Amino acid sequence: MVLRQLRLGFSSRARNLEVVLLGLTGAFVVVGWRSLDAAGFQMSETSSRAMTQFLMTMLLGHMALRFVAPRASAATYATVGMLSAIGLVFTVRLAPDVAQDQANWITLGVGGMVVTAGCHRLFPRLQRMKYSAAFFAAIVLAGTGLFGTTINGARLWITISGRTVQTTEIIKALLVVFLAGYLTDVGAVLASTGFRFGGRRYSNWPYLIPLVVTWLGAMAALALLKDLGTIALLLMLAIASLYVATGRLRFVAGGLALLGATAVAGYVAFGHVHDRIDTWRDPYATADSSGYQTVQSIYAIQAGGITGEGLGLGEPTVIPAVTTDYVFAAIAEELGLAGAAGVVLLFGVLVVGGLQVALATRDPFLRLLACCSALLLGIQAAVIIAGNLRLIPTTGITLPFVSYGGSSLVINFALIGLILGVSEESSSERS
Repeated sequence: MVLRQLRLGFSSRARNLEVVLLGLTGAFVVVGWRSLDAAGFQMSETSSRAMTQFLMTMLLGHMALRFVAPRASAATYATVGMLSAIGLVFTVRLAPDVAQDQANWITLGVGGMVVTAGCHRLFPRLQRMKYSAAFFAAIVLAGTGLFGTTINGARLWITISGRTVQTTEIIKALLVVFLAGYLTDVGAVLASTGFRFGGRRYSNWPYLIPLVVTWLGAMAALALLKDLGTIALLLMLAIASLYVATGRLRFVAGGLALLGATAVAGYVAFGHVHDRIDTWRDPYATADSSGYQTVQSIYAIQAGGITGEGLGLGEPTVIPAVTTDYVFAAIAEELGLAGAAGVVLLFGVLVVGGLQVALATRDPFLRLLACCSALLLGIQAAVIIAGNLRLIPTTGITLPFVSYGGSSLVINFALIGLILGVSEESSSERS
């Protein structure tokens, strides 16, 4: 068995293509390193070690995938590698003191991705654990509410051994499992206008009750934690997943109405949400206080033009929380519209690749599992990019694989592991 896996891995066209694409990732890191040096930017002593560790991590992750998922999609890991490279280079640029931490989290995330992808034969069992996933999500929420740490008006973190862990990232992954499992069971019923039993016709609306109850519980808990951004993200994921599973536009209309009502309720109930929306509407009115971050990000994007100021030559560090909330604005300033558009296209490739993996599998649960994972990453990226461009209010959500952060990186890599595992399973079915 082991020899067969090794033979498959080293003869895999997907993995051979992947290593070529990862070469572009390595080239970007080297060019970024040299560009910062040429710009006279003072990197920390650990920056070179962080970049070297990143390159070794990407290579080891690739070698591990040759063994655990030799036939999985080639573009998925390569795209994530490029996004992570951009994130690390800009972490070195914007906050060099934490670049080593970012590299460590990437290493941990890639390890988690390999383990998740390697467990692809166990994925069908996750369908039976859908309600357990929802229950554990509720436990995590309750624990955060009782023992969490409040930062910027929201109680989203738990401190463990001196480090903060954003528990909402764990909740996202658990709800992906719940959504995929539940919609696999009832998607066909919800897609119909009703069903017949004993000569009578019944409505299919009662099948929404478990979903609604789970969602109301999650939303209520998240509201107590004052995290409107995650509420909006999960609602959009639910809307997209329901549409994929049923093809019914009425769920989209109802979900959008609920999303609008949630935004209005958050505006009325939470002071920091009220401030964010007012700042979004007119940031220049409070440019010296709450609107400072938004105004500086607008200036940064405008200064970048088409080709950018050059890596290390702009002034993105004047934007507060630039490594987490506004890293896209920093990319737009120093790499210009060309670089920013490249990041958007990379996320497009990642989402489309995930949806292609979903379409390629025959198993309905695995199809929804890959689809929900890809949609979650895409929606999260769209929300943070739109916030940076001032198309919507800022939410505090991180840009997957690019923003500085630990728990978000690890969970997002685990979602990539799910997509790769589903891809391997579907390839095994066809062979």
